[in-house]
Amino acid sequence: MGLIKTETQFLITFGAEGVLGEVNVSLEAALKSVAEQQYLLEYEVFAPVRAIRETISQTAKEKDAIVRVQINIYGPRNVAQAVGRELSQQKVYLQHPDHIRAGSDYDNPHVLKLSESQLPFSTNTMVAEERVVEAAAEETLKSTVKDVYASLTRDKTLQSLEGDERLKTSLLPHQKTALDFMTQRENGPIQEAYRLWRPAESEGQLCHRHAVTNSICRMEPPEETGGGILADEVCKSKVNIGLGYDILMIIRHFADTTLNALRMIKYHGENRERSLAMLCDADMVITTYHTLAAEMSNDKSLVSDIEWYRLVLDEAHIIRRQSTGLYRTVANIVARSRWCLTGTPIQNRLEDIGSLLAFLRIEPFHSLSTFRKYIALPFEEGTRRRKVAVERFTRLLDSLCLRRTKDLLQLPEQHGICRSIKLSVNERKQYDQTKKTMVRAIKHQHGVFDQKSTLGLFQVQLQLRIICNHGTWQQSFSWNRRKLHLLDEREAMEASFGREGEKTCSACRQTMPLFGTGTSFQQYQECRHVLCSECVEESMPQGEDVRPTHCPLCSSLWHASTSHNRAKHTSQEDMYFRSSGFSSKMEALMADVMQDVWTTKR
Repeated sequence: MGLIKTETQFLITFGAEGVLGEVNVSLEAALKSVAEQQYLLEYEVFAPVRAIRETISQTAKEKDAIVRVQINIYGPRNVAQAVGRELSQQKVYLQHPDHIRAGSDYDNPHVLKLSESQLPFSTNTMVAEERVVEAAAEETLKSTVKDVYASLTRDKTLQSLEGDERLKTSLLPHQKTALDFMTQRENGPIQEAYRLWRPAESEGQLCHRHAVTNSICRMEPPEETGGGILADEVCKSKVNIGLGYDILMIIRHFADTTLNALRMIKYHGENRERSLAMLCDADMVITTYHTLAAEMSNDKSLVSDIEWYRLVLDEAHIIRRQSTGLYRTVANIVARSRWCLTGTPIQNRLEDIGSLLAFLRIEPFHSLSTFRKYIALPFEEGTRRRKVAVERFTRLLDSLCLRRTKDLLQLPEQHGICRSIKLSVNERKQYDQTKKTMVRAIKHQHGVFDQKSTLGLFQVQLQLRIICNHGTWQQSFSWNRRKLHLLDEREAMEASFGREGEKTCSACRQTMPLFGTGTSFQQYQECRHVLCSECVEESMPQGEDVRPTHCPLCSSLWHASTSHNRAKHTSQEDMYFRSSGFSSKMEALMADVMQDVWTTKR
């Protein structure tokens, strides 16, 4: 992309394809000041294509279509300082570029140079500094969001409401107050302090002023009821409801709590209900995102033919990108009330929760561009603008979102008891044999071992721990069954990362929290590739609702080796556990559990 100057303004262009847009007022003033000096300069523009597409497709008005771009300036070295002064006078400062033209030397007049750093800036140093800047930005976002959550006051004003008489399980205190929040958000009245449209006066006339955008409505303001976001930290370990993945768990859970008082339908799989009348007659229909996406792509969805009373998205952060088919699928469903359940409404950027607000259709934030304009972009600009953005964001969340920490559960303190377990004769024999096999592999077969795993001693310790847990139920370790142990290794590695660990999508390089994200990413055992839900969706054949079993990034390699692997392993070898066995540790654990089973709350 390029930058051109007309008689009145500076425009960003898509080469010969046309004009993308105009630069903002402050940058235009700076560029005009530089242009008046008639330096021999070239401009190169970079912008994320995905962000451009999202903005164009979701914005109704031209003035709301705002996209951040990066502009590189090229010119003779002897004018660098002069260009820097012109920009500084307009309060525009050059940053390290993400991209640099091959063969060019980098010289930033706005970077303080020490005596040992007068040489042209190296690419490696640029990359390292850019990573530091990105890490600092991520840390700022996390810290700010944490402070915003801590400052929310809505929960302190809620009353306790009792659950429906058909519930077998009594609601906990935080669930009763959440019921009050949901009732207000669905049916009203919403407390005045948490309404977004508030009574005001303008030019001597009564009106309503929006608490975030400051816009004025002289007629009846838009209705504020219709759903919201439940973002409790305690929800990270909840049983899924709504558009979840673990269908069987959902149905068992509701069977235990409703005494069969609700008519439920599992809308998933080849044998799912095809009768529109049956779906309309049900109290609750449970399905998956990909089932709906597959139906929508084939223009044969029963769900889209129904006006629903309530639409609930579990793990709602899965739809955080508006450009995906998953988002468009659920956003087009007609419903009186819309709810988003997620313990992580913000994962990598503020726009994540902006997409959820757009799904909720809360005006004027039914358009993501409004969220960008009043919150996301001012936040990125920093200093005073960031403070204003945080204040707006806090008011918005206090109105539409309920967020509580797990401290509300008031769980008793954890008391650890260490018990020494003596392995049985057969367990000790299998333990020693596994240790001998793996140590020999490390000492004498380095090449073979490295091809099978890069974990080294970590894997040895893991296999020995597994035997301590499972005892002789566990099959003896064998390199032929190596693939069956990959899940153990992955879980052990994840546990070592802690609750704040992250994964990176192998395709789009997006980072994702390791815990609290439900099924928003998928890891493939054969190759260890990790794909975010959006990349998994893009790899699915159109019209199908089943996630690929094997990694889309290396599926051709898998198909080439499938026949060989199938011939190599017998069904007995592919079994993870034996049909019979004994575990000293499990026996001791069950004895402790049975001792306190009638005195401990479940």
